[in-house]
Amino acid sequence: MARLPDFRLETYFSPRAFTARHHLTPSDAQTMTLGELLSPADGKDRVAFENQPIGYMDTSGDPALCEVIAQTYENACADEVICSAGAGEALYLAMNGLPDAGDHAAVVTPSHQAVETVAFTHGMRTRR
Repeated sequence: MARLPDFRLETYFSPRAFTARHHLTPSDAQTMTLGELLSPADGKDRVAFENQPIGYMDTSGDPALCEVIAQTYENACADEVICSAGAGEALYLAMNGLPDAGDHAAVVTPSHQAVETVAFTHGMRTRR
Protein backbone atom coordinates (compact mmCIF):
# COMPACT_ATOMS: atom_id res chain seq x y z
CA MET A 1 0.00 0.00 0.00
CA ALA A 2 1.31 3.42 -0.91
CA ARG A 3 2.29 5.66 1.99
CA LEU A 4 0.71 9.06 1.61
CA PRO A 5 2.71 12.17 2.49
CA ASP A 6 1.42 14.54 5.15
CA PHE A 7 -1.36 16.77 3.90
CA ARG A 8 0.46 20.08 4.26
CA LEU A 9 -2.65 22.21 4.49
CA GLU A 10 -4.14 20.01 7.21
CA THR A 11 -0.85 19.97 9.10
CA TYR A 12 -0.68 23.76 8.93
CA PHE A 13 -4.29 24.41 9.96
CA SER A 14 -4.62 21.72 12.62
CA PRO A 15 -3.15 23.67 15.57
CA ARG A 16 -4.96 26.85 14.48
CA ALA A 17 -8.42 25.60 13.46
CA PHE A 18 -10.13 26.08 16.81
CA THR A 19 -8.08 28.96 18.16
CA ALA A 20 -8.30 31.49 15.32
CA ARG A 21 -10.62 34.43 15.92
CA HIS A 22 -11.93 34.29 12.34
CA HIS A 23 -11.65 31.07 10.32
CA LEU A 24 -12.38 31.75 6.65
CA THR A 25 -11.20 28.42 5.19
CA PRO A 26 -13.25 25.58 6.72
CA SER A 27 -14.89 23.07 4.44
CA ASP A 28 -17.38 21.98 7.09
CA ALA A 29 -20.63 23.56 8.14
CA GLN A 30 -20.86 25.75 11.20
CA THR A 31 -21.40 23.51 14.18
CA MET A 32 -24.68 23.34 16.03
CA THR A 33 -26.13 21.49 18.96
CA LEU A 34 -28.24 18.36 18.54
CA GLY A 35 -31.22 20.35 19.76
CA GLU A 36 -30.72 22.92 16.98
CA LEU A 37 -30.30 20.14 14.42
CA LEU A 38 -33.50 18.40 15.52
CA SER A 39 -35.62 21.53 16.04
CA PRO A 40 -37.42 21.27 12.66
CA ALA A 41 -38.04 17.50 13.06
CA ASP A 42 -41.56 16.28 13.61
CA GLY A 43 -42.31 13.73 16.32
CA LYS A 44 -41.78 10.70 14.06
CA ASP A 45 -38.39 11.94 12.79
CA ARG A 46 -37.26 12.90 16.29
CA VAL A 47 -38.16 9.44 17.65
CA ALA A 48 -36.33 7.76 14.74
CA PHE A 49 -33.23 9.86 15.43
CA GLU A 50 -33.34 9.30 19.18
CA ASN A 51 -33.56 5.52 18.62
CA GLN A 52 -30.80 5.38 16.02
CA PRO A 53 -27.99 3.13 17.28
CA ILE A 54 -24.50 4.58 17.27
CA GLY A 55 -21.90 2.17 15.99
CA TYR A 56 -20.62 0.45 12.89
CA MET A 57 -23.01 -0.13 10.06
CA ASP A 58 -23.07 -1.40 6.50
CA THR A 59 -19.90 -0.31 4.69
CA SER A 60 -21.93 1.27 1.89
CA GLY A 61 -23.98 3.35 4.32
CA ASP A 62 -27.39 3.03 5.87
CA PRO A 63 -29.56 1.03 3.42
CA ALA A 64 -32.57 3.31 3.98
CA LEU A 65 -30.46 6.40 3.21
CA CYS A 66 -29.00 4.75 0.10
CA GLU A 67 -32.54 3.99 -1.07
CA VAL A 68 -33.72 7.57 -0.56
CA ILE A 69 -30.67 8.91 -2.44
CA ALA A 70 -31.18 6.43 -5.30
CA GLN A 71 -34.79 7.58 -5.66
CA THR A 72 -33.55 11.06 -6.56
CA TYR A 73 -32.02 9.64 -9.76
CA GLU A 74 -33.87 8.33 -12.77
CA ASN A 75 -31.80 5.17 -13.34
CA ALA A 76 -30.16 4.29 -10.03
CA CYS A 77 -30.79 1.69 -7.36
CA ALA A 78 -29.69 1.63 -3.74
CA ASP A 79 -26.98 -0.95 -4.51
CA GLU A 80 -25.23 1.68 -6.66
CA VAL A 81 -25.07 4.28 -3.87
CA ILE A 82 -22.22 4.57 -1.38
CA CYS A 83 -22.53 6.93 1.58
CA SER A 84 -19.32 8.10 3.20
CA ALA A 85 -18.38 9.81 6.42
CA GLY A 86 -17.27 13.09 4.89
CA ALA A 87 -15.49 14.23 1.76
CA GLY A 88 -12.11 12.71 2.62
CA GLU A 89 -13.41 9.16 2.61
CA ALA A 90 -15.40 9.71 -0.60
CA LEU A 91 -12.40 11.27 -2.37
CA TYR A 92 -10.20 8.38 -1.31
CA LEU A 93 -12.72 5.83 -2.63
CA ALA A 94 -13.16 7.68 -5.92
CA MET A 95 -9.45 8.19 -6.55
CA ASN A 96 -8.71 4.54 -5.72
CA GLY A 97 -11.55 3.04 -7.73
CA LEU A 98 -12.04 5.12 -10.85
CA PRO A 99 -8.72 5.99 -12.51
CA ASP A 100 -5.85 3.72 -13.51
CA ALA A 101 -2.09 4.31 -13.29
CA GLY A 102 -0.97 6.51 -16.16
CA ASP A 103 -4.34 8.28 -16.46
CA HIS A 104 -4.43 12.05 -16.33
CA ALA A 105 -6.28 13.87 -13.55
CA ALA A 106 -7.32 17.51 -13.77
CA VAL A 107 -7.33 18.77 -10.20
CA VAL A 108 -9.02 22.04 -9.36
CA THR A 109 -7.15 23.85 -6.60
CA PRO A 110 -7.54 24.85 -3.92
CA SER A 111 -9.30 21.68 -2.90
CA HIS A 112 -8.86 18.77 -0.53
CA GLN A 113 -5.21 17.82 -0.88
CA ALA A 114 -6.29 14.18 -0.87
CA VAL A 115 -7.56 14.49 -4.44
CA GLU A 116 -4.13 15.29 -5.84
CA THR A 117 -2.08 13.27 -3.36
CA VAL A 118 -3.97 10.01 -3.74
CA ALA A 119 -3.97 10.33 -7.53
CA PHE A 120 -0.22 11.01 -7.56
CA THR A 121 0.63 8.07 -5.27
CA HIS A 122 -1.31 5.76 -7.59
CA GLY A 123 0.80 6.72 -10.60
CA MET A 124 -1.52 9.24 -12.18
CA ARG A 125 -0.14 12.37 -13.75
CA THR A 126 -1.78 15.43 -12.25
CA ARG A 127 -2.08 18.90 -13.67
CA ARG A 128 -3.37 21.89 -11.77
